[in-house]
Amino acid sequence: MSKRHVITGCSFQAGQTVSIEPGGQIMLPSDTSQTNGNNGAVEALCIKTKNGFQIIPRVVDVRKLYIEATTVCNFACTTCIRNSWHDELSHMEWGVFKRIAESLDRLPRLERVHFGGFGEPFSHPRLLDMLETVKNRGLRAEVITNGSLLSEEVINKLIDLKLDMIFVSLDGPDEAEYCHIRQGADFHGVLNNLNLLNEIKAQRGVHYPELGIEFVATKDNFHKLPCLAKLVQELNARRMIVTNVLPYNEEMKDQILYDMDDTGALFGNDSVLLMIQAQMPYMKLRTERYCKFVEDKAMVVNHMGFVSPCYALMHSYNCYIYGRIKEMYPFYLGNVTEKKLDQIWTEPIYINFRRAVNNFHFPSCTDCKFLDGCSYVDNNDGDCWGNSPSCAECLWSRQLIACP
Repeated sequence: MSKRHVITGCSFQAGQTVSIEPGGQIMLPSDTSQTNGNNGAVEALCIKTKNGFQIIPRVVDVRKLYIEATTVCNFACTTCIRNSWHDELSHMEWGVFKRIAESLDRLPRLERVHFGGFGEPFSHPRLLDMLETVKNRGLRAEVITNGSLLSEEVINKLIDLKLDMIFVSLDGPDEAEYCHIRQGADFHGVLNNLNLLNEIKAQRGVHYPELGIEFVATKDNFHKLPCLAKLVQELNARRMIVTNVLPYNEEMKDQILYDMDDTGALFGNDSVLLMIQAQMPYMKLRTERYCKFVEDKAMVVNHMGFVSPCYALMHSYNCYIYGRIKEMYPFYLGNVTEKKLDQIWTEPIYINFRRAVNNFHFPSCTDCKFLDGCSYVDNNDGDCWGNSPSCAECLWSRQLIACP
């Protein structure tokens, strides 16, 4: 029998669910019969830590929800994750989305829903219905797109729905640079669509959806960043997000810029404009680690309805960390067809994962002196500190990779 401990008169053990009374007293499930059902008690999870135990309230405090409407895309980009995965390309079934929609009212602190992931959202035949469902709940709605499917009809519908934000991936300010990455794409067609978006907004006297531009930086296109910043200004974009490339194939592994000295002005006088306009990533590995997904209290639902804590753990794929191949396995915490989102969020395994990431109790494999010959870095299944899955080499947490 495991050793039991006592706090404020209650005995408990690791992994057990307890209740925290308004006055701070911790109650076991067997003790709740002594209290009224509506006395403000909050369920909590008891977790064993290195220095004892930690009591974490089981609060449904999700603030942001990412939904991958599809893994289908009409572009073939050299930077895309689909270059290294074997997952099926398909749309989210409407029944799966309905299950998500049924959970929205059960997330009392939810503020925004972002449609993105690893597909082109506008290729889903019912994306506009999804957006309307979210907006009818009074939530902020965002979409990231390649911009190619923004027709006049679609733009007007987005305005009718009062879409809050639309991010467009634009990896170059001119046709040559853009099409080098986005093979088969029509740069001028996308640019025309963005100008059309601005024209229709002006005609209708609205400021929404606000426009944001995302740029994936590689060695080949980084020198064009100041030119892109000027284009962003001309397009009246409210946000500009720059992210480093995460190579998903061997062809791209030498395109990384993470070893650059980013302490000075990278582009001379143009650096001032970039500092004002762009959300820039780190260009060099640093000690600090920070998980945007956990800190933002976000959860991610992929096109099959599986819930993951972040983009990096949505699918099975290979990527290259500083030229070294790494196999990535997904980490699923539940499926919306089986459980509501609030239930998945408050599961002990999810609470414990967020706690571990908040404390970032993971080794720093990327710059470890024992890296050579270490089998733990071959995949994200585990690490030498006993974590599974391991976030030890997450480049998002190093702020090298960014997303909306």
